[in-house]
Amino acid sequence: MAQDLNASGLERTFPWRHALIPLLWSVLILGLHAIPGSDLEFRDWTAMLHVDKAIHAAMFGVLSCSVFIALGKSGNIRKYKVFTIFGLALYGVSLELAQGLWFVQRDASVLDMIADLTGVLAGRMAFRVIYGCWN
Repeated sequence: MAQDLNASGLERTFPWRHALIPLLWSVLILGLHAIPGSDLEFRDWTAMLHVDKAIHAAMFGVLSCSVFIALGKSGNIRKYKVFTIFGLALYGVSLELAQGLWFVQRDASVLDMIADLTGVLAGRMAFRVIYGCWN
């Protein structure tokens, strides 16, 4: 069985270089949410298949997994895993609400929020499977 990522018991300072990928990915997600609706080309088959929801889940899945990898490498995953899940979920919900309030020709969607939350949980599970960290 794989050893726990926090098994050393050592307190370490957070190496900020590990946070670079999650920060860049979160800025990319923000930018994609801010694209004006008139610049997005919709096709009938994408709306019918709900491809948009899969894209939301994939984006937040990658973000979630990268955040947990950064926390795992820093040795702080046990301490912050619950806060991280809630923080990422809040980020997804906030972006959807911002689409409805501030972004041009965009609407807030409860289904997109659910897809974001699904992606956050899928990213956590992917991290657990890949690294064998079952805490």
